[in-house]
Amino acid sequence: MTVFSQRRKRLLSMAGGKQVAVFTAPNLFYLTDFFGGGAAVVRPDKTVVVTSPLEADRAGEVCKEAEIVLVKRWKDVQGEVEKLLGRDSAVVDRAAPGEEEKFVARPQMFVDARRAKDSVEIERISKACSKTDRTFEALERALKPGRTEWELAGEVMRVALEEGLTPSNSESSLGPVIVASGPHGAYGHSELSDRRVKDGDFVVADLFFRYEGYNSDETRTFAVGTVSAEMKRRYAVVKEAQEAALDAVGVGVECGNVHDAAVAVLKRNRVDRFLNHSVGHGVGIDIHEMPGIFHGNEVKLELNDVITDEPGIYFVGKYGIRIEDTVWVGKKPVTLTKYTKELVTCG
Repeated sequence: MTVFSQRRKRLLSMAGGKQVAVFTAPNLFYLTDFFGGGAAVVRPDKTVVVTSPLEADRAGEVCKEAEIVLVKRWKDVQGEVEKLLGRDSAVVDRAAPGEEEKFVARPQMFVDARRAKDSVEIERISKACSKTDRTFEALERALKPGRTEWELAGEVMRVALEEGLTPSNSESSLGPVIVASGPHGAYGHSELSDRRVKDGDFVVADLFFRYEGYNSDETRTFAVGTVSAEMKRRYAVVKEAQEAALDAVGVGVECGNVHDAAVAVLKRNRVDRFLNHSVGHGVGIDIHEMPGIFHGNEVKLELNDVITDEPGIYFVGKYGIRIEDTVWVGKKPVTLTKYTKELVTCG
């Protein structure tokens, strides 16, 4: 059985006997390897993709285990899906206006179906991560006093494209990556600016890219020139917190316990109040997926979850520190992002 047939089978089973249709690009990609415009009806033996002349040729070339149905105009897509479904209703991944009886919107079902990653997904995420490591190597070479955040991001993007990576387009930032120098590092989702890096800065680099549709997510904090002893001590605390969370990861472990393992280290060092976000999230076709790694989350980690481990502390007007890896929850946790977590000094 192929991974695509397994994915169809999973969705049809979760729908409890109802038909299944998708209208969003990530779910269409999950079923067919085609990321583009259109919709689809899930059959046990194939996925029937409905699209327009704009996308039909490309869909026909890249779709796996699919039949392509062509409509003349985009507005005809929903009507063609209705024809394919016949009289029966279908579970869908988003609301379809005016068709509440025909289409039962259950977006969470699709999120849940995509949570545990299969072998193809693990391989692609792993490659995304190893290639992202190379963008950090490029950033390390480029990071010097006097260079702007935009210039540094441009160098990162050049190497990323050479590696066959594409931007993830995080919903939390306008920029394709985050390169936050000095006081900008205190913003978890800082926008790129013309600020020039200075001696004594921390630079928080959060680089996230797709490879063949699947995301990496990795953050490192660099020192530029001579940083203070306090900054170095606090960096060591975040590194210890990040490693404590990784040690807590395992099949059957509550997600909240992973978060709390990192916070315990921060609290022991009296900096926990400077953490203003959860310690992690799932990664896959979307940069943020299930499960969430946050305090109180009783959801348990499952085999083949892929999550991030990213504690950080932020001192407004001064600097921030964050260290993040993408982690595969196998029989033992496997860190897929491997650029060094020792404090690297540049410039």
